[in-house]
Amino acid sequence: MSQVKKEEVRLAILASARTLFTTQGYSATTIPMIARGAGISPPNVYSYFASKLQVLYAIYDPWLRERFAALSAEVGARRTPATRLRRLFEGLWQELPAHDQGFANNVIQAISTATPKDEYRTGLIDWMEREIERMLVEALPPERHALVRNTDVPHMVVMAMDGYIMYCHTCPERACSGRTIDAMCRMLLG
Repeated sequence: MSQVKKEEVRLAILASARTLFTTQGYSATTIPMIARGAGISPPNVYSYFASKLQVLYAIYDPWLRERFAALSAEVGARRTPATRLRRLFEGLWQELPAHDQGFANNVIQAISTATPKDEYRTGLIDWMEREIERMLVEALPPERHALVRNTDVPHMVVMAMDGYIMYCHTCPERACSGRTIDAMCRMLLG
C-alpha cells in the first residue's frame, strides 16, 4: 500500500532542514537529524525527497529566486548603466553570499559532496545564468550588449559569486571589495 503524502509533513521536513542547514551547514546535517526535527522517522523523509540534496533544493530554489527578483527590481530602478551594474554586482557578490547567515554556502557544500545517486540537476544554475544575462543586458547600453549575450560572461559572474560565497563562509576578510566591483563595471562599460 502506498503512503499518502501530507503537506504538513513535507513542510515540517523543510522547516527542520532549513534550521539545520542554517545552524549546522549542509555537510554536518544528516537525514536522521532532519527527521528528528520534523518529528518523523528517517525513512519517512525519503517518502518525500529522494536525497538530502533534493531537500536542500526544495528550500534553496525559492530562496534564490526571491533574492533574484528583489535584486532585479533594485537594478531596474537605477537610472544609469553604471549604477545598475554596480547594484547588480553588490547584490550578487557582497549581499547574497552573506544573506541569511551565509545560507547560500549550503549549495556549495552540497555540490562539492554530491554523487551521481544524488541526481544533481543544473536547471537552477541555467536559470540563474539566464537571469544574470538578462540583468546585464538591461543594465548595459545597447552598444555593449554583445559583450554578454550568448557568451560565458554570466557563467563567470556565477563562478565569482560562488567564490565569494565560499569566502564569506571561510575567509570573511576576503569579501568582494567595492574596488573589484568598480573595476568590473568599468570593464563592461568600456
